[in-house]
Amino acid sequence: MKALPYSIFKVVQGLSYPRQSEIRFLAEWDTCDFACTQIIVDEISVTTDIVVVSLTDSNSDEVIKKLNQPEYNFHVVIFSHVEEDIQTLYEEFNPTVIQAREAFLGIIINETLELSFLSKKITEKGSINIDDPQFFIPGFESGLWSQEKNRIIFDAPEMAVEFIVPDGFSLKRTSLDLLWAVEHVLLSPWHEKYNNDWVPTRRPGNYPGLSFSGGVDSTAAMCLMPNNTRLLYLERNFDSMIKHENAHRFIDLLNKEGKEVITIKSNHEKIRTFYNKNPGFSTDYACMAHLILVADFFDLDASGTGMPLENAYFFHGSQVRNFKETSFWQKYSPMFAYLGIPIYQPVAGCSEIANNTIVNENGYMGYATSCLRSSIAGETCNRCWKCFRKNTFNSLTWEMSPEISKFLSKRPLKQGIATLYALQMMYNQEHKLPDEVNDLIPIIDTNLDFLNYYWRPSLDLLPKKYIQSTEEKINQILAEMEIDLYSLDSEVVQLLRGE
Repeated sequence: MKALPYSIFKVVQGLSYPRQSEIRFLAEWDTCDFACTQIIVDEISVTTDIVVVSLTDSNSDEVIKKLNQPEYNFHVVIFSHVEEDIQTLYEEFNPTVIQAREAFLGIIINETLELSFLSKKITEKGSINIDDPQFFIPGFESGLWSQEKNRIIFDAPEMAVEFIVPDGFSLKRTSLDLLWAVEHVLLSPWHEKYNNDWVPTRRPGNYPGLSFSGGVDSTAAMCLMPNNTRLLYLERNFDSMIKHENAHRFIDLLNKEGKEVITIKSNHEKIRTFYNKNPGFSTDYACMAHLILVADFFDLDASGTGMPLENAYFFHGSQVRNFKETSFWQKYSPMFAYLGIPIYQPVAGCSEIANNTIVNENGYMGYATSCLRSSIAGETCNRCWKCFRKNTFNSLTWEMSPEISKFLSKRPLKQGIATLYALQMMYNQEHKLPDEVNDLIPIIDTNLDFLNYYWRPSLDLLPKKYIQSTEEKINQILAEMEIDLYSLDSEVVQLLRGE
């Protein structure tokens, strides 16, 4: 099969985003580029959204016939090396003809379909130049990005954001889509322009990537992802309370095992300080800014994180929700899919407790460390909020501190359901609880055994390419939850929220 012309790929994405469309191709093209975003079908039906036809294909008459039938509602993309042929054969449908590098494209818009980025442009009769790198990302300013050897600089309004990237990385060979997406995850809470219409049109690569922190949850994700996963560690290159010694120790081990971990240093977590916030991630997926930036360089086709059950199917661990239906997922899932790096969260159906089991079963106990306060490799501070939970899960000691007391006192309870599990373990061992959680005594005996299993529907949100392999790996360690997660006792989640 012939390689799909990039112009057609871009036009189809522009006619679909952010939807997943049903597309029929009448030509011998390899359509694997659409594996992340579209449904390719073998015939035109009443559910078909887009038909792509080459005028060299003998079945092109089929399209004209169905266009005249009211039960069919689809856009048409016509590929031809001769503009006049498009106008002649499809004259009655008044196609918009645009010139691309490979050929001429005729586009017939079905106005009964939901307007997309490109259909709006065509309906408005504005200037259409799909070969303009910025056509699909209006507002992007390439002059804000520069490279000085291994240092990539983004001149954001707040500060000069920098990334220290591997040898050989070239900003000039990096998709503008990726640069805009980096800006989006870093600045969208504070700059309205990132909420304007745009369409990512990057073709997917061949390898999954993981934003790897060295903590328990991201390590569990690594264990469930393919062996060829690119592990990308983000390191702060500015002074802060976060320490990297434990992560470095773990990275050294993984490198010795043949699992190369690529470290990218950045200062982007300082952006928040301009808005009277502590250093940290601007958005939930700012943790992947470094991964997005190097997605072309490492030929990535998926973007992995260690988001656990408590952040996915529980809202902050204290409110059950259908993660697929959340505005959060519906906003980011299509964006990353159209970037060619669909979100890959293999532990979204696994609690912190289950992730701890995955890590231990893979032999990484004592190396995967969520504590970010200890400056001594191989040790934890035993006084931070993460040490409280993670140490408890492994029957290790911890010390009460102002930080732990503060989080235990808050409602909703931070990481609610996992924290309740840790409190149960403590109560069963010591027959007492910290005073800060006396209000939770009525639910301290709640059966939370389901947290040792995984929620199977979470796997359906993975990139199709990786569902089977991930499921096989997780089934070797964990069994499926037998409860309906959405039916969890309302009294439990209400008390976790302080209601």
